[in-house]
Amino acid sequence: MAISTVSDRVMFTPEALAALTVPGVAERWNAIQERLQPVLAAYAARLSAEASRRFPRIWNLYEIGYRSQRSINRGHGVRDPIDDYYLVIDRPPRGAGVYLAVSGAERLILVAIQVARRRKDDLARVWEESRALWLPLVERIHEVRFANRERASDPAALWIDRYLANRAASSLLAGFAYRWDDPQVFQPAFIERVIEDALALLPLNEALMERAEAREPTGAAWLREQRVAYLTAEEPPIEVIIERIRARGLTVSEQIIRAYHVALRTRPLVILPGISGAGKTRLTRLYADALVGDHLAPGQENERYLLVAVQPDWHSARDLLGYYNAITGKYHPTPFLRFLQRAATDPTARYFVCLDEMNLARPEYYLAPILSAMETDDRLIDLGAPATTVETVAGEVLTNPFRLPSNVSIIGTVNVDESAHALSDKLLDRANVIEMTDVDLEGFRTAYPGAINDAIWKVIVQVHRIVARAGQPFGYRVLSEMLRYIEQSQGILTPEQALDFQIKQKVLPKLRGDDAPRLRRALTELLELLLGAPQSIWKRAAQVETEAVAAAPFPESAEKVRRMLERLDVDGFTDFYG
Repeated sequence: MAISTVSDRVMFTPEALAALTVPGVAERWNAIQERLQPVLAAYAARLSAEASRRFPRIWNLYEIGYRSQRSINRGHGVRDPIDDYYLVIDRPPRGAGVYLAVSGAERLILVAIQVARRRKDDLARVWEESRALWLPLVERIHEVRFANRERASDPAALWIDRYLANRAASSLLAGFAYRWDDPQVFQPAFIERVIEDALALLPLNEALMERAEAREPTGAAWLREQRVAYLTAEEPPIEVIIERIRARGLTVSEQIIRAYHVALRTRPLVILPGISGAGKTRLTRLYADALVGDHLAPGQENERYLLVAVQPDWHSARDLLGYYNAITGKYHPTPFLRFLQRAATDPTARYFVCLDEMNLARPEYYLAPILSAMETDDRLIDLGAPATTVETVAGEVLTNPFRLPSNVSIIGTVNVDESAHALSDKLLDRANVIEMTDVDLEGFRTAYPGAINDAIWKVIVQVHRIVARAGQPFGYRVLSEMLRYIEQSQGILTPEQALDFQIKQKVLPKLRGDDAPRLRRALTELLELLLGAPQSIWKRAAQVETEAVAAAPFPESAEKVRRMLERLDVDGFTDFYG
C-alpha cells in the first residue's frame, strides 16, 4: 500500500483484518507482517506528519513501536497465535501511551490511551487541576476498560471519576472502538478518523508525562563526584563470600555461588534464569553486600548495588538511560545512569546492577547501546544529546557520549513464563547464563529460623516432588510463605487445615495445560495424596464420592484437584479457575 495514495484508498481491507484469524503461530505472524503491518506503517507515517504539524514542540519526544511478541506462551512448551496486533505511541518516562490496536478475538479496531497503575496518581492530579480542559475529551470517549470489582458509589459518574475512585482498578484503557463490520472501517476517510482519535488523546498522554517528570527524583547527590564511604580493600576470598551469604539465610548451593563469582569476573553481564522465588534477585544483593562486608552497617543501604525493576513497556535505551528533552534543553537521567556516574568516580570498587525480570521487555532493545559498549575498547554510549556536554534537570553536567565504567557488572534475572520474552542469541552470546531451578528442601529447612512440624514438612516435600515432576516446582519464597501462614494460623486453624488452604492457594493455581502425561500424572498423584487413598479405590475423578472428599486429610485442595482432573477428562484441558 503506497503511503502517498493511502488517503484515496481504504485503510483496512477484509484481507488485512483476516490476518488475525489465520491458524498457526508462524502462519499468523507471517500473515500479519504481510497484510496488517503495511497498513499500520502507512497510518504511522500519516499520523507522524500530522502530529509534527500540530504539536511541533513535543512530537520529537515520541516514539512509535509495534508489537514484537509473535506468540502467547501458555507454559509447558505450549504457544498460541497472538490475538491482536498494535502500534504504540509513547515516550519516556512511559507508563502511558496511545495505541492503535486491531483485535482478532473481539473483532475490533481500538484507538485508546492506556494508563498503567503507576500513572494513576498522575492522572488524578491532571484531572483535578484541569477538569474543564479535559471534560470534552472525557465525554467523547466511549470505550473504557478497567477492573471494576468495587461497587461504584455513583453509577452516573464519569468513567474517569469511577476509575480514580476504584482502588481495585489498576490499568486503564480509554478511547474509541470500531467493529470490523462497521461500514466506515472500509471507507477511505476512516484513516482520517483514527488519526483524529489518536491526536485527541495525545495531549492527555503528554500531560501525564509532564506530571511524571515533575515527580521524578532528580537529587543532585546522585551525580556528585564523591567516593562511597567504604574502605578500598582487596575482595574477600570466595569462602568468606559464601559464609557471609549463608549467614543471611539464602539457601543456594555453594556450586551456584562459585559459578556466579567466576562469571562476574569473566564477563560484565550475567543472566540468572529460573523459577520464581528461587533466590535469584536476593543472590545479586547478598553477593554485593558480601564484598563490602563489615563496612556495611546493619540496615545500611549498599550504595554499590542498584536494583532496577524492568517495565513491560520499555522498548528503547531511553527507558534505561534517560532522555534529552529538546524543549527544555535538559537531560532527564534515570537512577541507572546516575549509578553509572557514581561508579565512574569510584573506579577501584566493583558496582552491581540487577535488572529484575529483565525479559518483561525485550533486552535487545533497551540494552542495545550497553551491549555495544561492552564490545568496544572505548565503551562509549551516545546519550542522544546534540552537544558534547548536556545539563541535567538537577543542574549537573554530563559528558556525551558517556563512557560505560569497566567496574560495573550487570545481572539480569529471568522468569520463564507466558508474561516474558525469550532471550535472543545476541544477548546470550554476551552473557554467562546460570540457571537457578533446583530447590534444596533440606537446606532450606536447616536454615529456616522457626520450628517446622515433621508431619507437615513431609507432606510439603511430597507435594513439591509431584509438582516438580510436572515442571512447576515452587521456590523458597512460596515455602517461606506457606510456613509463615501455618505459624500465623495457630489458635485459628489446625496445622493440617492451614496446609490444606496453602496447597490450594499457593500451589494449585500454577497447574494448567492440555491433557499431557506429566500434568495428568501430577494431578492424579496429588489427588491420591490429598484424599489419602490410591487411584485403585476411586478410579476416576468424577467417581470420587462427596463423603470421601469430606473425610480426606486435606479436603479443600482435594476437591479442587478433583475438579481439575475431571475437567481434564472432559475437555482435554484444565486450570485452577475452570
